[in-house]
Amino acid sequence: MTYLSVRWGIAALLCAATTINYIDRQTLSILSPLLRKEFQLSEQDYANIVTAFLVPYTIMYALGGRLMDRFGVKLGLSLALGWWSTATMLTAFARSALSLGAFRFMLGIGEPCVYPAGVKVCGEWFPARTRGIATGIFSSGSTIGAIAAPPLTAWITLRFGWQYAFLIPGALGILWLPLWWMTYRPQSSTNATEPGITDWRNLIRQRRVWGLVLPRFFSDPVWYFYIFWLPDYLQRERQLSLAEIGFYGWIPFLFADVGHLGGGALSDFLIRRGMNPPRARLAILTAVGCLAPVGALAGVVPTAVTAIAVTCLVAMLTQAWSTNTASLCADLIPNESTATVFGLMGMAGSLAGAFFAQILGLVISTFGYPAAFVLAAMLHPIAALILRYSLRNSL
Repeated sequence: MTYLSVRWGIAALLCAATTINYIDRQTLSILSPLLRKEFQLSEQDYANIVTAFLVPYTIMYALGGRLMDRFGVKLGLSLALGWWSTATMLTAFARSALSLGAFRFMLGIGEPCVYPAGVKVCGEWFPARTRGIATGIFSSGSTIGAIAAPPLTAWITLRFGWQYAFLIPGALGILWLPLWWMTYRPQSSTNATEPGITDWRNLIRQRRVWGLVLPRFFSDPVWYFYIFWLPDYLQRERQLSLAEIGFYGWIPFLFADVGHLGGGALSDFLIRRGMNPPRARLAILTAVGCLAPVGALAGVVPTAVTAIAVTCLVAMLTQAWSTNTASLCADLIPNESTATVFGLMGMAGSLAGAFFAQILGLVISTFGYPAAFVLAAMLHPIAALILRYSLRNSL
């Protein structure tokens, strides 16, 4: 194969990996009403299970990124995907809240590694003028997975039982491994050429690193909210059945996919028109921060159709944000440290997600979902302000 075909083939494989990643992750939230009934789970039980996933996810985001920089993404991503696929299949054998939480804990160990690996690969294989769309392609797998998960999970569950909704997606990950092993090879960096930041103590002293990490702490909980709680909201508050969730629940994630690809393509377009790459990414991120508060309407609009429409817009904005923060990391951080820094970004985001999940359990049980949507709508504007202030000397 030519260099060009290998490059985009690797992007396609990364997209497939993140697709599998999100199918495995979202199955629990789609089946939450069924599993709550079967295992007699309370609101706090479910919040604890979500946290059981997010705690190791938080830790392994940083450690996984460091391992990708040290040992490379070919071996590292293979091990991570094999681990989380096995954990997904084991979830079919859960028999209580405790075992369900244990298998989700295992899932959280492997799943975050795909994202620092993907950002590192985009820094290696793609120049700045196409890095946004490449990052959008690999990141879009998350929303493709989120689109596929509701109908796929509903169909498998209604046809074969909920256990197979974990077994079948887990098996897909095992089938991905030989394709990755045969296709990927290391490539020289195409991003920043200054020396990398290889020591942890030097790393945490860098203003630009904190300028990338802190905004993710405030922005990532919004996406976790939509991933883990939206199916439950549509079923409990908007009275959609499991079959209707399978029919309608994928639509916001289709718009999230538009955000991934459109957000990356738009910042790449600004770069080709002569704008400095970090400034181009920041322009898109600022626009997202200004528009994101519309999400507060999702909990108070009168119909389920209108609520889904609002969540579609927020999902698109959230993933335009995600793609451009990932591309900004590859723009500002040398490739030998890209996965490490992106791992710290992801760790901050998942730490906030775990904390936010506990807050949501309390807020939803006390005040209902409208208050939760208002809380989520406040986070992107805060993140945008921190980003602009922290990186003003790095642009």
